[in-house]
Amino acid sequence: MEAEDNTDNEYGSCVVNEAVKRDEIRVLLTMDMDEAIERLGHGRFQKDILLAAGLCFAADAMEVLLLSFLSMVLKAEWGLTDYQENTVISIVFAGAAIGTLILSPLADIVGRRRIFAFTAATISVFGILTAFCSTYEWLLFARFMVGFGVGGLTVPFDTLAEFVPNSQRGANLLEIEYFWTAGTISVPVVAWLTLGDSAYFESWRLFVLICALPCLASAVVAVLLVPESPRWLVAKGSHAEALRILRGAAARNGLDPFEVYPKGTKILEKFQTKESICDLFSAKWLKITLLLWSVWGCLAILYYGVIIAVTIVFSSQVEIHDDDSQEASYDFDFGAILISASAEIVGLQMAMFTIDHAGRIKTQTFSYLLGGVSCLLLLLVASINGPRSMLLVFAFLSRMAMMG
Repeated sequence: MEAEDNTDNEYGSCVVNEAVKRDEIRVLLTMDMDEAIERLGHGRFQKDILLAAGLCFAADAMEVLLLSFLSMVLKAEWGLTDYQENTVISIVFAGAAIGTLILSPLADIVGRRRIFAFTAATISVFGILTAFCSTYEWLLFARFMVGFGVGGLTVPFDTLAEFVPNSQRGANLLEIEYFWTAGTISVPVVAWLTLGDSAYFESWRLFVLICALPCLASAVVAVLLVPESPRWLVAKGSHAEALRILRGAAARNGLDPFEVYPKGTKILEKFQTKESICDLFSAKWLKITLLLWSVWGCLAILYYGVIIAVTIVFSSQVEIHDDDSQEASYDFDFGAILISASAEIVGLQMAMFTIDHAGRIKTQTFSYLLGGVSCLLLLLVASINGPRSMLLVFAFLSRMAMMG
């Protein structure tokens, strides 16, 4: 009897152990999306997406900054009025406003990858077509469509964010700002090569064409290397496809995909309540909504206003009168514009340092105050034809502060 009891105990113990093992396996194979992304770590896969999204950001910076050069050149070459010159700039922002309202929600319907590729393709195609426009009306249409594509640039950023582990998101997402800064620095260099007095082949069409190339590269990289967002796929019920993409990402990061996500793994979707934009105006969120909208709106006006104002301050238009005709010419201080653009590198480094030590609110408050005051002083000194050195200091401080 004792032997039988021992046998039963041993058998029962084995059954319990096997049950525990099955429970452990079941726990390991069931995870939410945050844990699944965390298992990826950070490697080549995220760097590929950073490259695609970063090129889009660089293109955005270039397409906006080139406006201040392009508008002045076209005013001289096409004889545009002040109103027409300003419209060349504002039409891009009008397109961006509409593009944001359409493309961002559309990414939740048809997927991130499609809108990512569409955004990059739209900016590059119509950026290139701008170089072939021969009338003012077609130019406005091309620039409006460029702006429409720029309005969808939140999607590449969201795509990158959805593939970066939460534990590494802060530092890694800031890296995309280096692409933006590279874009702003590239524009005056390209302008000097194609619009300056020493340009081998002086042409605003070549200038616009070169500025469209980063987004063309982004479109190619997006199609070749950027997969659909697993978060979006899980939200749409495509769990198997999401798991396939995650395993592919793990392999690109040098991991064993079936060790990171063993056979039988199931990715669960966190429960989320359905909300609408109207909830932002409820009593609970109204104050923070208005504050954030005000901050972002004023920041956009200040940043884009500064980069356009700096180009205008360090440029001049001269009218040449002949006996039978009147022509206009332009001149840019490319050195000053390039120095002010490089201030964004300093500003970005300062922002990354002060955010960790002083916090986000204090960093933003100081940056916006410094940027606003510096921009005001820049314009005041420019209005009285102040010295170039003083203009350069205020321009540098304005661009530097805007990266906070």
